Amino acid sequence: MVDQTFEDNRAALIDTLARAARSTESGRAQQENDWRDLWREVLPLERWFFIKDDSTQVTPILLKDGDNIILPAFTDADRAIEFSKDFGGKDRVYSSAPGSMITSAEELEKSGVNLVVFNPQNEPFAVMPTVLQQLAEGYVESGEGRIVGGQHKAPESDIDVLAYYARSDVNNLQAISALWIATLLLDEWYFVPVGEGENMQPFAVLSEAGATVLAFTTPKRAGEYAALRGMGQLEQVFAMTPAKAVELMTHPGFEASAVQFDPQHGSYHSVISQLPAMLKIAESSAEAQRRDQDDRR
Repeated sequence: MVDQTFEDNRAALIDTLARAARSTESGRAQQENDWRDLWREVLPLERWFFIKDDSTQVTPILLKDGDNIILPAFTDADRAIEFSKDFGGKDRVYSSAPGSMITSAEELEKSGVNLVVFNPQNEPFAVMPTVLQQLAEGYVESGEGRIVGGQHKAPESDIDVLAYYARSDVNNLQAISALWIATLLLDEWYFVPVGEGENMQPFAVLSEAGATVLAFTTPKRAGEYAALRGMGQLEQVFAMTPAKAVELMTHPGFEASAVQFDPQHGSYHSVISQLPAMLKIAESSAEAQRRDQDDRR
C-alpha cells in the first residue's frame, strides 16, 4: 500500500543522499559510498516520472544545456508536476518503469542524449544513459535488488509473487490484502540489528523526514542485505514474531514511522501506525480459515 509518509521519507532521503554524493568535502571514498547509497534508493523505485513532449507519441521532453542534451527524470510525481508548469502542465506528466528507460539507454545516446538529470529543480544528480544501464546491471547481478520493468530472477516465494501483483496494480486491493495477510501470518520477521543487548533496535533508513525500518521475510535476505551494506554476517540477524515486532514498532518512543519489507526483492511498505489493525485482520482471516477447515472434516 502506498502512503504519503513513506513517500515523503523516501523523497527526503534521496535529497540527502544526492546532496552528500555531490559534495567534495567528504573525500573520494566517502563520496563513492554516498553515490552507491543514492543509486540503491533510486534504481529499485517502482516508477520514474517524465514530462511528455509536444508530439503525438509518449516521448519525454529533452532540454539543451550548452553542449548537453538532457533528459529530465523525476523520482516522484510531485517533482515532475512542479517542473511541468513550464512545459505544458501536469497533464504532460507520465510514469514509466525504470527498466523501460534503462533498456533504451544505448538508443538515447545514439539520438544525442548524453545526460539523464534526476530532480533538476531540487537536489539534482546526473548520469550518462549507458552508465545508468551499467549501474542497473551491477545492482541486479550483485543480488542486491531488482529493477522494475527490467529482466530479473523468478520469484523465490509466494510472497514475492503476491508483491509482484500488488506492485503491478496499486488499485488491486485484493492482491495488496493477500500480500499483507501472508506477511503478517509469517512465523517470524527478520531484522538487521543496530546496538547491543537491551539497546538493540531494527536497522532503519534515516532521512530528514523520519525513519523507515527494514524488515525481511527470510533470514537469508536479512543476512544478504547486512553483508551487502557492510553491516555484518548472518549470525547478527535477529527474528521476532509479527505480533512482537508490531508491538515494538508501535511502542511510545519508537521513532520510525514506516516499515519496508524485502528491499532487494518484492519491496513493499506500510505506515507503522496501520500495522495493529492489519494484524487483527490477518489473524481474523487465519481463524476463519481454520474454522472452515474444521467444518469440512
